[in-house]
Amino acid sequence: MRFALTVVAAAVLSLTGASAHAQPPAPGTVVESTPLSATELIPNAGTGFRVVHRTTGQSGQPEVSGGMVYVPAGTPPAGGWPVVSWGHGTSGMVQGCAPSLTDNIIGGTVDQALDLSRFLGAGYAVAASDYIGLGAPGYHDYLGGRAAGHAVIDIVRAARTLVPELSAAYVTSGLSQGGHAALFAGAMATEYAPELDLRGVLAFAPASNVERLIGLMGPTTPVIPLVNGIMTNGVLAIAGLAHARPDVPIADFLTARGREAVRVAETSTDCWDSVQRMVRGRPPGELLAKPLADPVFEAALRDYIVIPATGYRVPIRIAQGVLDDIMPLPAALILQQQLAHGGTQADLRVYPTATHNSIVSVAGPDALDFLRQTFG
Repeated sequence: MRFALTVVAAAVLSLTGASAHAQPPAPGTVVESTPLSATELIPNAGTGFRVVHRTTGQSGQPEVSGGMVYVPAGTPPAGGWPVVSWGHGTSGMVQGCAPSLTDNIIGGTVDQALDLSRFLGAGYAVAASDYIGLGAPGYHDYLGGRAAGHAVIDIVRAARTLVPELSAAYVTSGLSQGGHAALFAGAMATEYAPELDLRGVLAFAPASNVERLIGLMGPTTPVIPLVNGIMTNGVLAIAGLAHARPDVPIADFLTARGREAVRVAETSTDCWDSVQRMVRGRPPGELLAKPLADPVFEAALRDYIVIPATGYRVPIRIAQGVLDDIMPLPAALILQQQLAHGGTQADLRVYPTATHNSIVSVAGPDALDFLRQTFG
């Protein structure tokens, strides 16, 4: 059953793509959906669906994305169930690594699915995107902000088709890679999905300022403990950038080992474990043939990955753990300053005991307060 839905989606794609001149179906259009059984539902969900839907890729091209939709048990409130559109943390790059197919719906640890259950228990439906290429056919442009942001928005459109009892009001949210996606979605929502009613952005330890760290690397970069903790993410991001920007000779910046790491990231069915084994404890310089502080490379990376500082029309909450060794506190502080410089005020809440994987749980009560305030 793991790949059954994606096989169906591929067949539908081949049929709908038969005419090169046909107008592609609108983003959010449902390609395929399957009701979840009682054993597949997370706590506090009354019903749910696994879904494949249309979306828009990093460069504006038509794509598909997978995901899950969970609806609270009981009677919907007047106006319908408000929606939390959830973006998961890093899970890999290969089709089959989607949380909806691996029973790891939140990213991080399986137990964190209970954090999404907290949203359901408070009366919010959850639409949890897999992004492009993980739960349906396509290539996953890891940390490609526009692609992920589109998917986070479009699963709300798909969810409302499947469940008419859902409200048009929604909040984008997510952890790490998903926090990055939630912020991108927040900046694009007014123009991309004017028929929906975005109320806020709730980002947990969002991936930010990654381009600054990557840009400092070169052939002589040694082992740096903090850097080594996110080297796997860096390889995945470079692989995604190379796919999204074929006009930039990304391979020229990589050694043979670097090119092999990218190949493994794109093909390994263990999602990201093989890449992690390749880079753990190794100097980042082993992967690089020349410095990444190159104007062409830097411009392409910034366009691909940098969180917009403008375009937001809703409240933003960022939750960050002091003990986070994946996305450390300084990255969140700089992000807040960058948003402020663009005229966007973000409420940064810092949690002294929280790590990268525990931040959703630790900040959970405050997150519910934010949702109550934004949904009104």
